[in-house]
Amino acid sequence: MNRTLEKLQTEITFEVRKGFPLLLSGAIIFLFFTFMPSVFSMDTVHLIWIFGLGAIFPFGILISKILGVNLFAAGNPLGTLGGIVAAPQAFYIPVFIIVYMQIPEYLPFTIGLLGGSHFLPYMWIYKSRAYLFVTLGTCLSSLILGGFFVDQAFFLVPLAISIVYGIGVLLILKELKTNLA
Repeated sequence: MNRTLEKLQTEITFEVRKGFPLLLSGAIIFLFFTFMPSVFSMDTVHLIWIFGLGAIFPFGILISKILGVNLFAAGNPLGTLGGIVAAPQAFYIPVFIIVYMQIPEYLPFTIGLLGGSHFLPYMWIYKSRAYLFVTLGTCLSSLILGGFFVDQAFFLVPLAISIVYGIGVLLILKELKTNLA
């Protein structure tokens, strides 16, 4: 059966629910990151930022299982594309490690800017303005708060990212509801 691009986009949008469980996972984890400086030393916080990011995907899978969302759209080439779009984040890890070793104060700036930028293609895959909001909100807040308020960045940036992701989840749910109507 030959499916059009538009049909593939519609199918994946509803099968994976625009991937909102992963965004919800990120919102929760970044909210936890917000409070880490009041609990741990900054040396530990830096490491939490490096290794804690690895929890977002498995936690998102758990959330998707609980909510009954299939994040693995087998049989839809756009599902493969979504995975390919996400994969380059693995190449950011050496950048994060170098920033950690040289100027750890800029981890929120670097992680927020690079991590936020990877959401842009999902705007096209899911035909979603919410992902444009997530990309711009995450990147701009990381740039401004992480670049100009470095002393407060480990509090301000994860709080901003958590809020942006949370709003993104609400926008996605609204888009899904609108698309169903």
